[in-house]
Amino acid sequence: MTQFEFLMMIASVVVAVGMTEIVGGWGRLARADGEIKFDWLHLGWTIYILLLSVQYWIGMWSYRELRIEYVGQIFFLVVPTLFLVLAAFAMSPDVVNRSQIDMRTYYLEKRRGVFLSLAVFSLAAWLADIVIVGYERLEVSFMLFSIVSGLVLCALAYSQRVWLHGAVLVFLIGSVVAYFFSHVAVQDQRWLG
Repeated sequence: MTQFEFLMMIASVVVAVGMTEIVGGWGRLARADGEIKFDWLHLGWTIYILLLSVQYWIGMWSYRELRIEYVGQIFFLVVPTLFLVLAAFAMSPDVVNRSQIDMRTYYLEKRRGVFLSLAVFSLAAWLADIVIVGYERLEVSFMLFSIVSGLVLCALAYSQRVWLHGAVLVFLIGSVVAYFFSHVAVQDQRWLG
C-alpha cells in the first residue's frame, strides 16, 4: 500500500461517515410514523452536503503524485473532512417514531452549526491545498471561491432569510454539478477511458 493509498483510505472513511449520516437521516425521516413536514430547503442542503462530500473526495485524487513529507500535510488531508461530517450530523434530525417535526423549523434552528461547519470546511480545504500542494501551484480562482464561500456560509449561519439560503443553495449546487461535468474530465483525461 502506498502512502497516498493509506492516507486516502483514512480520509475516505471520514467522508463515508458524513455521507452515511445524510442518507441515514433521510432513512430515519422516511421510516418515521409521526407527522413530518418536509422542507425543500433542508432537503436541498442535505443534497449539497452529500455532493460536496463526493466532490472533495474526488478532489483528493489530485494529491496522488505528491510526496507527503510533513505531518501538517497529513493533518490537512483529513481535517477538512471532519467539518463535512459535523455539518452532516447537524442536518440529520433524530426522529422518534411518533414525533412531529417541521423540517423548516429544524433547519433554521440548526443553521449555525451547519453553516459554521461548512465555512470552516471551505477555509480548511483552501488551507489544505496551500499546505499539501504549495501556494505557488494553487489556482487563484479556487482560492477566491473558497474564501468567498466561507464568508457567505458564515453569513447564512446568522440569517433566517429563506430567499438568501435558497439562492446560495442553487448557486453552490450548480458549482458542484459543473465540477462533476468539467473539472475532473479536464484535469485527468485517463478517467474517461
